[in-house]
Parts: sequence; C-alpha cells; structure tokens
Amino acid sequence: TATREILDISHQRQASQYNQHHRFIQFEPGDLVWVAALSGIAMGKWRGKKLSPRREGPYRVVERLSSLTYSLIHTITNQQLGPIHVNRLERYYSFKAID
Repeated sequence: TATREILDISHQRQASQYNQHHRFIQFEPGDLVWVAALSGIAMGKWRGKKLSPRREGPYRVVERLSSLTYSLIHTITNQQLGPIHVNRLERYYSFKAID
C-alpha cells in the first residue's frame, strides 16, 4: 500500500542520515577501554551528575560476545563486567604500559 511505501522511504532516509555520521567501533580482546559511568536512577541511588566521574576504568576487553557487546575485566581489581554495549565504551590511551 501507499502508506507502507512512504514508511519504507522514510526508514531508508533515516538510516542513511544515521549511517553518514556513525562510527562503527570494534575492540579486540586485550584492548584497554573506559566504561561510561552510570549515575542517578541507574545506580539505584541518587547521585548528582555534575561531580560524578564520567568514566570508569581502565578495563581490559576479555571477549567479544557479539558485534555490539563485550565482556570486560578491571585491570586493577579484576572485577568482571559484561555484557557491556559498545556505545558505553571508549578506547583507553595510556602514557605508560599496563601489564
């Protein structure tokens, strides 16, 4: 029907706009990453955003669970996290090597 065609065209246009500026990011096992910190309701308690840390880490990528999710382990505390979506991850750059 005409409505379905209009919706399909709209969907294609939106996908095109999104893909123009989207960066497809992948990490390999062993890479160091920051994890975006959760605040407020997501933490189960009230925490103000202004003075809260923006990122936590560094974490080491242990395993790629899917194209968008990863299993991580903290480099200092060995705390395991996963699955973590790629949109919460940011590559960690260090001036010195972490073993």
